[in-house]
Amino acid sequence: MAAAAASEHHLFEIAANQLGMGMCMGYGGTCWSSRIGGYDWDCSYSANSNGVSISLALPYHSILEPHNARFKFSLLDREGRPVPSRTRSSSFQNCCTHQGWKWTCDGFITREDLERPEYLNKDGGSFTVRCDVSLKPFAAKDDAFVTVPPSDLHQHLGSLLASKDGADVAFQVAGGGTFSAHRCVLAARSPVFRAQLFGEMKEGKTTAGGGSVVIEIEDMEASVFGSLLVFIYTDSLPEEEEDDDDDDEQVMVQYQRLLAAADMYGLERMKLVCQEKLCDHVRADSVARMLALADLHHCPGLKEACFDFLSSSANLESFTGTDGFELLTERCPAVLKELLAKLATVLIF
Repeated sequence: MAAAAASEHHLFEIAANQLGMGMCMGYGGTCWSSRIGGYDWDCSYSANSNGVSISLALPYHSILEPHNARFKFSLLDREGRPVPSRTRSSSFQNCCTHQGWKWTCDGFITREDLERPEYLNKDGGSFTVRCDVSLKPFAAKDDAFVTVPPSDLHQHLGSLLASKDGADVAFQVAGGGTFSAHRCVLAARSPVFRAQLFGEMKEGKTTAGGGSVVIEIEDMEASVFGSLLVFIYTDSLPEEEEDDDDDDEQVMVQYQRLLAAADMYGLERMKLVCQEKLCDHVRADSVARMLALADLHHCPGLKEACFDFLSSSANLESFTGTDGFELLTERCPAVLKELLAKLATVLIF
């Protein structure tokens, strides 16, 4: 497909009462879908106790030709003007989406915004958000005076983690050895690490001679903690080795543990990555665990994937015949109640 310039903007409304409910129990939906520059774009939002997140995504199994892509989200006031403090923009270059691409702006609308009437439409019942997307092809190599390569920051930080140069904190994982890292990097990426290393939760002990701070990790496997550090430094999880003999159950359990670790340390993007992986493993014999996990760690996307799976009569019948149904009934009655409310709108009993 030949690269072409294109631009569009979309206006969409989000009901304020739905957001108020969503921040209590998790809520989300699709804002718009459109074909821009020959590619299908999807915009969605999700609400939880931390606020409203807006996401822009390209589908799997497509490759975006070399482009400079820019996008901007703006919350509009009741006069239709962008609110500067609620305007977010970003860009990317030459994105290959055969593994999927998604950009998320966390906290785009906060709980406090619900109380500000100047952010609501004139009818007082909804927020209006504008999204601008523009694509511009890269100049041909012979015509370009300057070519800016993709960012390699993640590679440099990954090398820093691997080399341990300048490391000033060590983590002793129960039964799994020691990991060295850099306090400033950890604090910049994780609010929990920031509190542990510099704030009121400051913990750890200093080695003899005033060396690195040592912190003990007792509630996490070494492989999970190692993957957590890799994500903090590179914004991606370690690549999975392709193995036809891989146990599907083992892969699912590993991502469940990674999701729990991400939630523990406040790594929202890592949570989304794990949710995306786990959505591919929703089955009759696993959906109960997935729902319990989604409820425990506040994962609306994973919960919706489970609800969607169970919207099929055949899948629901298979699920009710498993031990997982009894488990969900006993341990997560609120989730079961939410499931029944969802099914009541799509199934005829």
